[in-house]
Amino acid sequence: MDIAQEALDKLSAAGFAFRGVVDTSGELPPVNVASFVSNLGAESGRRGFLLAHGEADLGTRFNQEWERLARDRGLFSEGADGRPEFLLGIDIVQGDSDDSELQSWRWVRVALADHWDIAGTGCENGILGAGANNPAFIMMSTDAELLVDGGYWQDGIGANAVSEPSRFRELRDHARRIAFDFDWLEPETRQWSERWLARVTAEEA
Repeated sequence: MDIAQEALDKLSAAGFAFRGVVDTSGELPPVNVASFVSNLGAESGRRGFLLAHGEADLGTRFNQEWERLARDRGLFSEGADGRPEFLLGIDIVQGDSDDSELQSWRWVRVALADHWDIAGTGCENGILGAGANNPAFIMMSTDAELLVDGGYWQDGIGANAVSEPSRFRELRDHARRIAFDFDWLEPETRQWSERWLARVTAEEA
């Protein structure tokens, strides 16, 4: 599937080099499923950071802590050019409608450019959040072994990482809801969720 020019422009502005859209026929969890990781509790092993809203240089601090978390937990793989690469979940059609049927959430492979800015430009232009210093994103390592989600809460902004996402019943349950109950989502997303659920269920058996 092609990616909208609007999405490419936003990625580039945030300092992410686009490497391609990941095909949905593989073994990766759907973006809509992976995003549910934000609902997991502390017992899941989620580890990350939280910065108070009033903290000085909040955007700079967020970017620094995100990079530290990503490197320490293993989000990055090394690209052919030596740059850190990972997967980012985005709506590749980037339509201006809120209609879920018009949204196509996919993993795109990206690399960090020399200069990047998640909390500022990336959040402000909507590709990684809902305004400057208002993160809302889901990222995954290329081997699907680590998820990193960023969020905005009453007491601050931050990001968390959790390993081996396929082991969580909560994600499997959400995949089941998407596959069989959420008929407003695009068919490909629902079929993707069904395939992933069948695979991880079979592996667990």
